[in-house]
Amino acid sequence: MLKNPPVTITLNPAIDETVLLGNLKIGEVNRSRFSQTQAGGKGTNVSRMLSQYGISNLATGFLGADNRGHFTNLFAHNQIEDAFIQIPGKTRSCIKIVCESTRQTTDINLPGLSPSPAAKAQFSERIQRLIFPGRWFVLAGSLPPGLDLEFFTHIIQTLKQGGALVAVDSSGDPLKAAIEQKVDLIKPNEHELAEIWKHPLSDFSEKVEAAKELQQNHVPRVILSLGKKGALFLSPEQTLLASVMPVEVVSTVGAGDALLSGYLAGVLNEESHEDCARLATVFASSNLENVERTLPPPAEILRRLAKVQIIRLSE
Repeated sequence: MLKNPPVTITLNPAIDETVLLGNLKIGEVNRSRFSQTQAGGKGTNVSRMLSQYGISNLATGFLGADNRGHFTNLFAHNQIEDAFIQIPGKTRSCIKIVCESTRQTTDINLPGLSPSPAAKAQFSERIQRLIFPGRWFVLAGSLPPGLDLEFFTHIIQTLKQGGALVAVDSSGDPLKAAIEQKVDLIKPNEHELAEIWKHPLSDFSEKVEAAKELQQNHVPRVILSLGKKGALFLSPEQTLLASVMPVEVVSTVGAGDALLSGYLAGVLNEESHEDCARLATVFASSNLENVERTLPPPAEILRRLAKVQIIRLSE
């Protein structure tokens, strides 16, 4: 049991409605082969995966008071403490259409609720009470309407001033703000990395160098998701490339969140950078196998850890 369990922050949570189709036909009637509805949002996904691995955590952000059921159920059946701020209205829906024939996922994400000034003040007070030196906070996902970049930046500054460790998984201006504030960990994908540098990164070596520049001058730990090519894991000690494990891909929804969850689980258990990369890879590959976003049993996780291929690009 961790003395100060990690905290996930999901400012714009969602209820994910995943629909599985044999083949998506645009402009026609499509009949689903399977559907599932569950609590979502990037930070919430991290909380779920950490809990499945036996790491209790707290989840906070803004949550609609009118449809809390999926979130209440998730928290009640996992080691997740509910620290969300309730606001009037319904949490948004995000529809994930998974096409089996093409192995592609189409996302339809609604905008979300806008927190009031009073709700934002309440959230700020809650964050202040949760801060402890060395405690990890995961700030993940998009910003809801009415919550600007200044507020997002203020959250990071508050956490850092309190001695907390901050991981950010976002994109666009929030990701740039996180880099400017020198957070402790970021997890961009290759497209988000190119957006940071404002020019295409055409080959692998360019991506490695761009990620290294971020790690050496701005953020101590960088995870660069490369899709089917695996992921780069950069720390002050090493730059590693972990290859994707061979699995039957059912859905890519939440794979990036699982990647971050696995790495953070390793960090929290004080494992080496290489072992953190292995665990992250197992989390992500396991997530690809099902739409429920569940981890395999501990014995299977251990078996898969031994099969992860790691290439050391630098020591």
